[in-house]
Amino acid sequence: MVETIERHTTARICGTRPRRVRVVLRYRTDDPYAVALCFPGPARLTETLVVEDGGAVEDGPRWTVGRDLLAEGRYGCAGAGDLRVRPDEDGGVLLEWRCPGGGADVRLGTAELGAFLDRTYRAVPAGCESAFVDWPHTPEEFLRRIV
Repeated sequence: MVETIERHTTARICGTRPRRVRVVLRYRTDDPYAVALCFPGPARLTETLVVEDGGAVEDGPRWTVGRDLLAEGRYGCAGAGDLRVRPDEDGGVLLEWRCPGGGADVRLGTAELGAFLDRTYRAVPAGCESAFVDWPHTPEEFLRRIV
């Protein structure tokens, strides 16, 4: 049976115009290595008025991050390349995305992230993830799933 664990919280988008946004942390036991960070889409109230962070979470960007990377980043620097996770000076956890065209720094609360991750590790203990994956049995089945 697939279990979905969610935590609704807020994140701080850092930068020249810092702001708080809603975020849903989502974990599914059938994808046990990953956590989805789901951000809300914009809400259009009239033809000309668009409210940032006003729409449904399903309508906004979704970033997938390794569960172990988030867990490691609570206590020290983790990750390399496009995403690094580390504790910040304000007692939060900073996710630093970098790409050639720009990047984003997103701060999550340590307590909220910790409580969420604790629930995921109770559902799927560390080291047991592969037992929860429905692995394809043939190359043809693998190709059917990704196409």
